[in-house]
Amino acid sequence: MTKTLALTCALAIGLGSTLTACSNDGGDAREPSVGNETLAAALADGDSVREMSDALKDTGLAQVFDGSAAYTVLAPSNEALSALEDQNDLSTDEGRAVLAAVLREHVLPGALTPDDIENAIAVQKGSVWIRTMGEGTMRFAMDGSMLTVTDESGKTAQVSGDAILASNGVVIPIDGVLKQP
Repeated sequence: MTKTLALTCALAIGLGSTLTACSNDGGDAREPSVGNETLAAALADGDSVREMSDALKDTGLAQVFDGSAAYTVLAPSNEALSALEDQNDLSTDEGRAVLAAVLREHVLPGALTPDDIENAIAVQKGSVWIRTMGEGTMRFAMDGSMLTVTDESGKTAQVSGDAILASNGVVIPIDGVLKQP
């Protein structure tokens, strides 16, 4: 088993026990509570990630996030996705296929919160690599107190908002689009 795969599995297993322990009982303000809605619904309800929700619907990927499998969605800000659409014609069939490939690179298997990723970075003493659903890998590291994610080409984004926990995963808002066409 590769180090990346082993780390992803360990994070997912560790999060499983964390998610069952979360509640909205006024505990740690940074610890988000688990939502009752699916990732698809959580994305549609999130104002800062609405463009991501629309893009997933346009490409046919949204239905994946209504299922029971757990995912972590790195959701670029509305502004970042709008800029990508302005720079590329994504309204054609070919454009939607390109967009779908970009979006798959923003999806990680398993449900990982930013705290889970930060804990793994601390254990690894530097950074961790996690494989995406698009067969790429993303490198997570700390830049001061900011959690950053970098794709294989070196494009970096920062976590830019609070994570949204859904019944089948986590949405982590980021300030940029990684793995661009």
